[in-house]
Amino acid sequence: MERSALQLIAALDIRAYVFFGRMQERLNLYPLARALSSSGDGYLYLAIGLLAWVLAPQAGGGALLLCGLLAAAIDLPLYVALKKLFKRRRPYMVHSALQRIHIPSDEFSFPSGHATGGFMVAYLIGYFFPVLSAPMYAWVTLVALSRVLLRVHFISDLVAGALLGSGIALLALNLAEILGAL
Repeated sequence: MERSALQLIAALDIRAYVFFGRMQERLNLYPLARALSSSGDGYLYLAIGLLAWVLAPQAGGGALLLCGLLAAAIDLPLYVALKKLFKRRRPYMVHSALQRIHIPSDEFSFPSGHATGGFMVAYLIGYFFPVLSAPMYAWVTLVALSRVLLRVHFISDLVAGALLGSGIALLALNLAEILGAL
């Protein structure tokens, strides 16, 4: 019997969830995962935008802050609507192999808000300050993976969040250009 693409993704999600959960247990990665996750809560993104605005206004810092705020204004309502639309249960609610070790900020897992916000900011920083692109993407990838180690997301939640965040950043850049802000 053929399995649908969604069933295949769900099966792969469970395998990756269990793999990362067991790895987290063996290597005691909870403190590291918690610290990485916290660094992607959003406060640091605003601080980076404000710092760029103050330190590099002529090099694109002001435009970065403006596009970041525009992107956040698009992201927040869209993110909430998608969570309510899909209502995907958290991994520990779907699979009983691993116990919950972290309390998420909301009930549903799809898409990952940390991945969405992280990739949105990484895209914008890479656009305005290309030299910072690789370290930003490395950091936000680790932030996103920390959410799997904390057992609150599946890998597909991260992929969807990364795509969503990148798309929102591109939309914000285009809107800022249309509005004459770039």
